[in-house]
Amino acid sequence: MVKILLTGPTDRFNRGTEALVLSRITILNNFFESSVFFVPYLMVSSIPEADHEIVHYKRIGLIYPSFLSLKTPVILISAILWALLSKIKDLKFILSWNEGLNFLKTSDIVITTGGDVLSEDYGIFSFLTEFCGLYLAILLGKPVFVFAESIGPFKTRLTSSIAGRILNKAHLITTRDEISFNYLEEIGVNKPPVYLTADSAFVLDKKRVNNPFLEEFLKRDNIIGFSISNAISEWGGGDYDDYAKLMVKIIDKLIEDHDANVLLVAHVTVEGLNDDRIINEKVFESVKNRDRVFNLKEDYNAEELKYVISRCDLFVGARMHANIAALSSCVPAVAISYSIKTPGLMKLCGIEDYYIEFEDLSEELLMGKISEAWENREKIREHLKKIMPKIKERAMKNGELVKEICDSLGIT
Repeated sequence: MVKILLTGPTDRFNRGTEALVLSRITILNNFFESSVFFVPYLMVSSIPEADHEIVHYKRIGLIYPSFLSLKTPVILISAILWALLSKIKDLKFILSWNEGLNFLKTSDIVITTGGDVLSEDYGIFSFLTEFCGLYLAILLGKPVFVFAESIGPFKTRLTSSIAGRILNKAHLITTRDEISFNYLEEIGVNKPPVYLTADSAFVLDKKRVNNPFLEEFLKRDNIIGFSISNAISEWGGGDYDDYAKLMVKIIDKLIEDHDANVLLVAHVTVEGLNDDRIINEKVFESVKNRDRVFNLKEDYNAEELKYVISRCDLFVGARMHANIAALSSCVPAVAISYSIKTPGLMKLCGIEDYYIEFEDLSEELLMGKISEAWENREKIREHLKKIMPKIKERAMKNGELVKEICDSLGIT
């Protein structure tokens, strides 16, 4: 049995994160006959009872907390001591005090998850936390597989150097976008094999939901779904209230000009800054024709939300994995971007004309893109139907590459 440990965010209240975990499990189970997945708890919203939808894994204690935690230096020192002293004698007690370290030590391979966390998009402490996880695995002698991630950018020579040194110790790196693939060469990552593949969430399953009111709404014509993102103005460097007002204007205009029915999807419901229910409610309360808008508040998992999104005629998304749920279901999408991951996604799907950088966002530009996509929606849908099998093959390729290296290492 292959013991696979996932390192990175695993919070199910971020449905993009959940989609990454579930799809990685799906892909790897296609290549390993028998495997168990160790998935760390997160500090925020990590309620074991809420994780019953995710199967085929064992939840374990934190390997490493946030880099701000006082416990992190102790964990790092423990791993460094073990790496030095284990050559003389296997002193298990050095790691035994931390459940996560124990599972890391007994795992066969380490797989990354998180999508875009191997960057400085979310600040220096997020950067240090995620690369700390990879460094711990390397210290304990585990094969590390960077699995279909967006990587970078790094803002300073120091962070670029840290990232490059750690990534060069990986056994394999696959990226989900061409921008990351090229960026790795720029920062000198050339020791492990590097491949351009696709996001694992393209192969996420859909699961029908049992909601009669929602199903009745989904029978309407001209459904345009929105994943607005409560946090994008923070990450993209804009004004929150102006952004919310813009979404209201766009939705009102779509209802009036295109006879649209609008579905608001909360793809992240982590309490606080990242809770999309907050901005959805703010927008819903401000639109003129609320009878034409369905504000989806129920707690659906990633597979269920993919089913809901797949019923739309067009999707407008500021959350990347909400867009992937649409595109992988051959639903045309217009994306709002704040990092390299979104243009990379849209280019992969051959629809790079349909994304907007958050810093360029305006009513005229966004309405123009949506109207153009609406007019061309059938053409875009047919294009997606043609290319999606190939993209899903590329997503599965991640697992194939991991299996090839594991076979060469005698891990089966």
